[in-house]
Amino acid sequence: MGVQIVLRAAIYGIFLCGLNNFAVVINAATPDETSITDGAASTAPEAEQVHTDLLAKVRVVNDELYSSLQSFVCNEQMQRFEGSLDGDSARHIDTVSTKVSFENGVEHYTDIFQNQQQRASISSVPGAWSEGEFGTLLQQTQILLNVGPVSFRKYTEVNGTPAALYAVNISEQNSPWDLEVERRHYRIPFRTDVWVSRTTGEILKIERVSTTIPRRVGISEIRWGVTLKAVKLDEKTWLLPATGSYAVLYRSTGRREWNEMSFSEYRRYGSEVALRFQ
Repeated sequence: MGVQIVLRAAIYGIFLCGLNNFAVVINAATPDETSITDGAASTAPEAEQVHTDLLAKVRVVNDELYSSLQSFVCNEQMQRFEGSLDGDSARHIDTVSTKVSFENGVEHYTDIFQNQQQRASISSVPGAWSEGEFGTLLQQTQILLNVGPVSFRKYTEVNGTPAALYAVNISEQNSPWDLEVERRHYRIPFRTDVWVSRTTGEILKIERVSTTIPRRVGISEIRWGVTLKAVKLDEKTWLLPATGSYAVLYRSTGRREWNEMSFSEYRRYGSEVALRFQ
């Protein structure tokens, strides 16, 4: 892990102009995949309306979650590995742990340890790492689903929950995905796959894939994702990040680096007041 590879997500104002102007594209699918009710086929206009209504529900339901994320804090553990593309000779590099809070639309990382060594900041950790899984990725996905065009892929399940899978392609010009390699920044295009609950509209899982990274970087593919789970706090259930993954592939050399992340010990916190006497 000689070269530091940093993956960040940032909110760019370019997306805000199109929040209510999304289109749903129904891909070729079996009758079961485009049915309004299981086992009954629907016409294309009916299917399009179903997905338009569901995506509208996604926007409403997740607005409440994002606005309340600022009152959550959790622990994140990042297990880092390297090995070959075929999975052989995998080697565990280290474990990075931190406390994560989400304030004013940005993740904040404190109490950072690389194995047993404390680090001053997440940016001081060498090697490949990512930030933004706690809230930024969820926030951006909500925006991207409303910019469109959104393609319906299929009906499926996530951990037993009936889900609809949608995909959005984002160009380099519109990309909020920032890749930093050796202090140079690249905004990379990607496809994002989003699994949403068919009943509640909650986002259950998100994955991003980019295979068009500038050739000079030497990276052939990047994958980044997060899966959410139900967390009960204060007699209310929230759908919050549970696990995440981040992989960098180098097909020319047949190797990859990947991180496996987990989020735990969610708790609420109140506003902090600092008193200063002059």
